[in-house]
Parts: sequence; structure tokens; C-alpha cells
Amino acid sequence: MKRFILLLICVAALRFVRNSILISDDVIYDSLSDQLSHERIIQLLDRGKKWEWLSYCFLPFLLLIKILFVAACLSIGALFLRTEAGFQKFLKIATTAEFVFLIPPFISLCWFAFVNTQYTLQDLKFFSPLSMINFFSHFELEPWLVYPIQLLNVFELLYWAVLAWQLQEVLKKSFPESLGFVMKTYGVGLTVWVVVVMFLTVSLT
Repeated sequence: MKRFILLLICVAALRFVRNSILISDDVIYDSLSDQLSHERIIQLLDRGKKWEWLSYCFLPFLLLIKILFVAACLSIGALFLRTEAGFQKFLKIATTAEFVFLIPPFISLCWFAFVNTQYTLQDLKFFSPLSMINFFSHFELEPWLVYPIQLLNVFELLYWAVLAWQLQEVLKKSFPESLGFVMKTYGVGLTVWVVVVMFLTVSLT
């Protein structure tokens, strides 16, 4: 529980700093001025500030759902191996590994705050450090391809490695064997999720 609370505080803090520093009114106006009228942009800004607190309210639930999903994938796989470890153990493993994903938003914050200070909302949306998507222009990609290509990044691989490293003790297996277990469990679950996201993207665009 303490680990989850610490993770939640870090995620919320990064989001708050990002929204406060990077997503200013000027950036929003410059990014939308070619598409919307001045009055419409002002309305969107007012509405965004009014309901911004809602995103922080949903954050614990979204984070918990993701961790539960990963833990469930690992737990189901462990049943086939007849591992005695309980679901609580896999929750702790999934929560610890989730700290890896604090690195990309921190890099993004530093990049746009100190390096690329002339940016748009599109730049913020598609910026994914050490990801395959950096080899493409987001104007060239179909919307349904953006998410799976963004997932092909160093931090996703590091996340798998951290899961496998922790599972060595639980499964009583070597690191390569534990990594294979992650591929067969979490990897399958992630593939299903990516397919769902791609389907929804195609349906809604």
C-alpha cells in the first residue's frame, strides 16, 4: 500500500508540474489558433481549468486498474506453473515495476522546459523518448498505428526486465526463464490491449 501511495504521489506530481509549466495558455492558443476562433479557445481554456481536478481524481483508479491487470496476467500464468505465491505478491511486483514509467514524463518535462522550448500541443502529445515513433512523422502515421509504435520503446523493455528480475525469486527460475514467463503472460495481455485500442481508434476516427 505504501509503495502504491508513493507511486501515485510521484505520478500526480509529474502531471501537475507538466500541466503547470508546459501546457500554458499561450501554448494552447498558438496550437489551436489555426483551427478555432479566439472565443472558442477561451471557452476551452476556461472549461479545462474548471474540470482539471477531475483528472487527478481518476488517476488513482486508472493506475490501480493497470497494476491489477498486470498482476492478474502474472497470477494466471503462475497458476499453470503451480506457484505458491499469492496475488498480493504479484501486486507488489507490478507496483514496483511501474516506477520505470516515471522516467519518460520526467525526460519529457526536462526536454520541453530546457531544450525544445518552442513546441505545440502536438509535440507534447507525440513526444516519446527512446521510442520507435521518433523515426516517423506523426503526420505520416495512421491514427491507429500511433499507440502500438509508441509502445516500442526502451522503457517498455526495461519494464519487462524489472518484472522478470523480481519474478526470479517467486518462480525459482533464472532471469531468461522469468523473462520468457513475462512474455507469455503480460506480453499476451498487452497484445490484447493494444488490439482493443487499435480497434477503438479505427472505430472512432
